[in-house]
Amino acid sequence: MLTMASKESSETNDEAIPMTEFRCQRRDRSEPPRRRETWSRHLDYMLTMVGYSISLGNLLRFPYICNRNGRGAFLIPFILLLLITGFPAFFLESILSQFSGKGAKQVWSFCPLFKGIGVGAVIVACSYMPYYTLYLAWPIYYMVKSCSSVLPWTTCGNSWNTDLCVEDVNTVYGSNVTTLAGNTSNIATTAKLWENVTLAHTAAEEFWQYNVLRVSTGLEDVGSVQWHTVGCLFGSYVLIFLCLLRGIRSAGKAVYVTALLPYILLVSIFIPTLMQPGAIDGLHFYIVPDFSKLLDIQVWLEACLQVFYSLGPGFGMIGTAASYKTFHEPCLRDCLIVTIVSEGTSIFSGLVTFATLGVMSRKSGVPIETVVSSGPGLGFVTYPETLAQLPLPQLWSFLFFLMLLTVGLDSQFMGVEVVITALVDQYPQQLGKRRILVTGGYCVIAFLLGIIFCTQGGPYMFQLVDWYVVSLGPIVICILECVALAWIYGIRRISSDAQMMFGKQLAMPVKILWAFVTPAILMTAFIFTLLRYQPPTYGKYEFPSYASTIGWFIAVLPLLPIPVYMVITVRTHMATNSLKKSIQIALRPDADWRPATSN
Repeated sequence: MLTMASKESSETNDEAIPMTEFRCQRRDRSEPPRRRETWSRHLDYMLTMVGYSISLGNLLRFPYICNRNGRGAFLIPFILLLLITGFPAFFLESILSQFSGKGAKQVWSFCPLFKGIGVGAVIVACSYMPYYTLYLAWPIYYMVKSCSSVLPWTTCGNSWNTDLCVEDVNTVYGSNVTTLAGNTSNIATTAKLWENVTLAHTAAEEFWQYNVLRVSTGLEDVGSVQWHTVGCLFGSYVLIFLCLLRGIRSAGKAVYVTALLPYILLVSIFIPTLMQPGAIDGLHFYIVPDFSKLLDIQVWLEACLQVFYSLGPGFGMIGTAASYKTFHEPCLRDCLIVTIVSEGTSIFSGLVTFATLGVMSRKSGVPIETVVSSGPGLGFVTYPETLAQLPLPQLWSFLFFLMLLTVGLDSQFMGVEVVITALVDQYPQQLGKRRILVTGGYCVIAFLLGIIFCTQGGPYMFQLVDWYVVSLGPIVICILECVALAWIYGIRRISSDAQMMFGKQLAMPVKILWAFVTPAILMTAFIFTLLRYQPPTYGKYEFPSYASTIGWFIAVLPLLPIPVYMVITVRTHMATNSLKKSIQIALRPDADWRPATSN
């Protein structure tokens, strides 16, 4: 079936522009070839992509998802879906941009009718930047506070603390919690006690909520701007700008620190944590599987989404980075290495996290599954609380937040580069020599937009945007990428392009994945995501009904350019052609689609 379908798709396009003529047409153009900067060294690209793929989702979200979905058993659907959805989508975006030397928007000249998909990816990157940079600002603030003689999140009695603040949860119920935790028959009772001793009353949680965020009562209560957060946000953009001062060449040097340092720090935190009481219990809890969870479709859905959002296809960043590679560099091998390293880091971060949670569980007498939290709760409450128990707590806290900062920086490098590359490629004559000004201007605009998230109501806005901004766009983009490549551009044609690049055609499993398996699984995940939709929450706060309307508009925004560009593209050909003929022309590669200049 694949051979026939691919052949038909390829023949439909090749009737209008035969392969040999098409390739000659690209080679014989009279204008000089495009000169585009490339990575200084292949290792620069590899470290950049490793840094991009290893995001805070690997470190802060994966352990929580793993615990909720069968712990060790969760690795089975996770690894399987990594191979049949995550890696194919990663490879697809990489090979298209490496072949053409084009960024997220311009690469769609291989199928102009769908050029709006590239614009949608740029919109995702733009929407992502203003709020996500807070994941850099918060660690900077914690790093500064880690230099205090006494860590401020370990004590009560500070100006931000409430009367409900406790430094040790055992002091609330005396020894009852610890005693009950040691008796497995009383786990339910222990959990019920812990519900009353919520994290919102620990010193670490109050520092996070009432000092760092200074959160207001709700979305409507914007409150005042928190200038300490604004200052840290400004510092984040200064770091991003300096690292991108010379585009990918300077970013490629910065990643030697930002991509490698998290591994050094993770190991440095893991070793002393293992020496603490309870660490082995945490590792045992993490590794022992609960195979009954594999019968739940929700587990497979969350495994798919975790793989998808961890590797990051659909954001335009993978293709943007690959567009700066030289033409004949290995693509399949690079994608395999990045995929394995990225998700291997997720698994290792789970070891570090559950060792840390085991220490916390032993200290508080609370079951491990009860203290596992996700996202900011894990990174800015649970970890600081546990690391404060280690010798030299200021040092370990500083190193931990330095790790969060470097992990976040790598993701933001490519987020900025997607937008800058799209602008410079679109207007090379006007902006090509003004790249520094373009980068600086974009950082300033993103910083100003990010100030709204630094208000007292900012945490609610952050949660709302984060809930919706990547809920639809990236996954729909990846589905359409598979359809456009396999069924419109043609499997035979992209395989021939691969032979031009690497000396051999694509393997049959890759073709099958692109044409059938990956889009089918992503479509299934997309449908189940919509069916199981839940409105966002912030702790016990429930968002007003109009927040969902705003959220869905944010979610749909990256998809709006797709039909708009379809209409625009078809209309450009209708002056001299019928509607049907115009659509056929819009489905063919345009005159600008050609192999990148070999270097």
